[in-house]
Amino acid sequence: MMNKMAFYSDFIYYNNEIHNNSYLLVTDNIIDGISNNIESYPDYKIKKFNNSAIFPGLINTHNHLGMGIMRGYADDLPLMTWLTDYIWPAERKILSGEFVYNSTLLSIAESIRSGVTCINDMYFFAFDTKRAFEKAGIRGVVGFGVLENFNKAFKAADKFEETELVSLSICPHALYTVPFDIMKQCCSYAQKRNILLHTHLAETLDEERQILERYNKRPVELMYETGAFDINSVFAHCVHVNDDDIKIMADKKVNVSHCIESNLKLASGFSPVKKMLDAGINISIGTDGVCSNNDLSMIGEMSTVSKFHKAFNMDATALSAETVLQMASSYGAKALNLQNIGILNKGMKADFFVLSFNAVHLTPVYNPVSHLVYAAKDNDITDVYVNGSPVMQDRKLINFDEEEIKNYAKEKAKILLKG
Repeated sequence: MMNKMAFYSDFIYYNNEIHNNSYLLVTDNIIDGISNNIESYPDYKIKKFNNSAIFPGLINTHNHLGMGIMRGYADDLPLMTWLTDYIWPAERKILSGEFVYNSTLLSIAESIRSGVTCINDMYFFAFDTKRAFEKAGIRGVVGFGVLENFNKAFKAADKFEETELVSLSICPHALYTVPFDIMKQCCSYAQKRNILLHTHLAETLDEERQILERYNKRPVELMYETGAFDINSVFAHCVHVNDDDIKIMADKKVNVSHCIESNLKLASGFSPVKKMLDAGINISIGTDGVCSNNDLSMIGEMSTVSKFHKAFNMDATALSAETVLQMASSYGAKALNLQNIGILNKGMKADFFVLSFNAVHLTPVYNPVSHLVYAAKDNDITDVYVNGSPVMQDRKLINFDEEEIKNYAKEKAKILLKG
């Protein structure tokens, strides 16, 4: 028997437009449409979200979920010092499948509370990451991390079974850590399997210097030669790109994951996002991992993206609230080649979140999209649905024990603190 639901809200962001006092109609996991005349749909069970808005689920296009337990372990350091002297040694000490599973759930718990329904992840122990996504009940693109042992990663990825909620990607770390020939092998593998390639690109000036010294090319030029721009790929950061780089990326319709708060915290620089958007490059939003952000709030990330780029461009009209919301939803779906999410519309999957306007900082409401991007906090999100099913109701996670995961994290932190 089909499960027919009509979700009422004062505002629904449907097909990229606000509809007032309407019902989002869902059968099982598919959106049927929208209506303000529920009497015409007597077979739908009604659930009301008063003084609230329903928005499409947010899509975080760059993350390292398995690092969740290492939040705050090393801060206020340059990227390469942070990686080589702290993060990589800590990972060698503590990483295991069990650690990554629980750390991923910790990160997913935080993400759900921020209205996130899909995450593009890059890390290790992919099968344990997949288990965490399945436990939590949200969508994920699980990446097999590659440094040099690419054959091992490919053989493992061959055994990975995709599901309705969880898909596969191959994740060579970056051109400064992965040899050129191996990056090309990863591109060939992704193309053969018809899966996403997910990597870092042009994040720091140090990366640019290394690539120029080693290959006498800029990072974007070198990545172009690997073939990565000819397949379905997502490139995190793209901070240090010049006009020639942007032209190459625009011609190839490249997908970029913009991680503004990580770039600011690590002093990586300022990505020319408006210039890239104007050139036709698809820019989505990622938080990066908690070690370099240090939170996974897509609500906070959207606010920072919009406000920073207004100041950076000296243009108050740059990156409007609506543009940034679409970067965090439909542009993210496009980047991940997930064609049935990212927008609330007939025939799309029912992935959405509910934002309550009960808080004093959201009263009164003139423009719900403006409130979401410029004023909302994670705690204003009350309910999150993925594939038509609730993963959070009345601010309570449904599918796993948040306290149990927090206790696990505290115990593992003691090991890291011992040094």
